[in-house]
Amino acid sequence: MIRKSMARRGFIILLCLTCVCSFSHPAVPKDKTKKKLITVFKNTVAAYGGLAVLLRQTGKLRGLIKLYTGTDHPREGDITIRFIRRLKVPEDLTRLDLKLPTAPTLTIAYDGKRIWGAEDGNPIVLYLRSEAAFKADLIHNYEAFLRSQEFGAQLEYIGEEKRSGIRLHVVDMTHADGSKTRFYISAKTWRILHLEFDFTDPAQQETVHVRESFYDFRVVQQTLVPFRVVRYENDQRVQEIRFTDVAFNVQIDKAIFQPGGSSSATSP
Repeated sequence: MIRKSMARRGFIILLCLTCVCSFSHPAVPKDKTKKKLITVFKNTVAAYGGLAVLLRQTGKLRGLIKLYTGTDHPREGDITIRFIRRLKVPEDLTRLDLKLPTAPTLTIAYDGKRIWGAEDGNPIVLYLRSEAAFKADLIHNYEAFLRSQEFGAQLEYIGEEKRSGIRLHVVDMTHADGSKTRFYISAKTWRILHLEFDFTDPAQQETVHVRESFYDFRVVQQTLVPFRVVRYENDQRVQEIRFTDVAFNVQIDKAIFQPGGSSSATSP
């Protein structure tokens, strides 16, 4: 039997992760840095579909998830992610639904003002760590780089490094709240291969270092999407998602992002 508590504790999502250690990067003169940053940013946005990727106003992603909880075998289930973009990024709507065998469907959502949770449509109090991780994921994801102007964030070119023979551009993004995301971008394909960031676990009052890596890139509606995402926390693999169905600009009822509307949408 899979306990509800295990389902909630294991539910830490996604949409973007890194595989990064700390490396020293060569100093680059400011004028050269600015020029390099502009080149990297423009080429990366173009690789993901250019204007098309910025026009993803709604989205629905479904797939399979593995949660690694320290046991010999990961817990496996189904995951659905839905979103609606608003005029202001902080008001974007996001909802995640997780279904594990023998456990109720777990929902975590952001309605533009607050984060809430439910099990089979019934309100629950989320674990502090799960809520903090979800909140961090709202801004620390690969699309944040592509939408940096919308996020009101600042980008800084750090330098280059090689990993597994792949030359990478390293760029830091400072968000409006002062937090940072580090992106590792292929110098050959201009794909974001890894990202990393930190968030604070309120329950333990400790910093959690997140690394995400992206694989299996496919074109969906003229935009590039990683269909496999692996997440590490404090160097331990905790989650892997393999998307099976991705669609953008689909009709999504705004009511499902509200606690009162969760009961009608517990079936992803």
